[in-house]
Amino acid sequence: MMNKEYLPGILFSLIIAFFSFYLSTVHASFDALVISIIGGMFIGNLIADGEMFHKGIEAAIKIFMPVGIALYGTQLFIAELHLGMFLSIFAVFSGLFLLVLIISRLFGLDRNLAVLLAAGLSVCGASAIAVISPLIGAKKEDTSISILSVMMLGLAGMLFYPLIFDMFALTLDEFNFFAGTTLPMLGQVKVAATAVSPACLSSAVQIKLIRISFLVFVITLSIFLSGKKEKKVKAPWFILVFIFLVVFCNTTDFLKPLIGSLGKISSFFLSAGLAAIGFSVDFDAIVKKGLAPLAVICSSWLITLFSIFLIRHILHV
Repeated sequence: MMNKEYLPGILFSLIIAFFSFYLSTVHASFDALVISIIGGMFIGNLIADGEMFHKGIEAAIKIFMPVGIALYGTQLFIAELHLGMFLSIFAVFSGLFLLVLIISRLFGLDRNLAVLLAAGLSVCGASAIAVISPLIGAKKEDTSISILSVMMLGLAGMLFYPLIFDMFALTLDEFNFFAGTTLPMLGQVKVAATAVSPACLSSAVQIKLIRISFLVFVITLSIFLSGKKEKKVKAPWFILVFIFLVVFCNTTDFLKPLIGSLGKISSFFLSAGLAAIGFSVDFDAIVKKGLAPLAVICSSWLITLFSIFLIRHILHV
């Protein structure tokens, strides 16, 4: 039987996750993981004495995050795509990842924060950060600020991308590639693509899903690049399950009827874990970081956009 000292923190995490998960069903731009960490931070900093929550909060992080990460392996699919398009998507992903690391160094950011920002912007936003954070031993405030920075840029992009489509007279195929390779979160890609044309949705989402599949590669790269002293290959159980599910779901149809449900369960557990992380983060620790993480994200994003449009111009000359 669970010790009563653990109940307040675990119940808090679950309640925030339920609330966040419900809000995420209201509109595609609402990400349950982002809402959870913001809700956890807000409430955690409002409560004057959070001592009664601490044991449960720590338990929630250790229980919910690994389960959510393991089940997220059911959501990564390598879609059929011709080699040229695949290489183009990989090129943009690589450029974003490297740019964030380089610019983070110029801004003097911690190595782990830089890795989280790079993974979040280049792959799949809050999901990538949630998966990688415990593997590299990232500080809770680094997890929080990286998710918030990527979210802010993604929301701005979601609103302005339809304007960019008109301003630069992009074709639908060009816009699909543009949105699918540079917006950090799947929901943001869906909203931006639908705002331009319902015909964009399927192609833009497919490109985004290819990009999400690079998370398998980024996990190994992030551990190698992190400031973690222990670099030996010592994979925790949830990463082994994660990799197994990625391979299993891409080679068989056995779990196909359950993919949607498993995705929701994974999102729920990650939301509960991030709510607990948010609760234990002090706003002052984030304020000390200043606007540098957001500046790094925005700079990398703008350079990538400029490069894409420059290449487009050269090809059309």
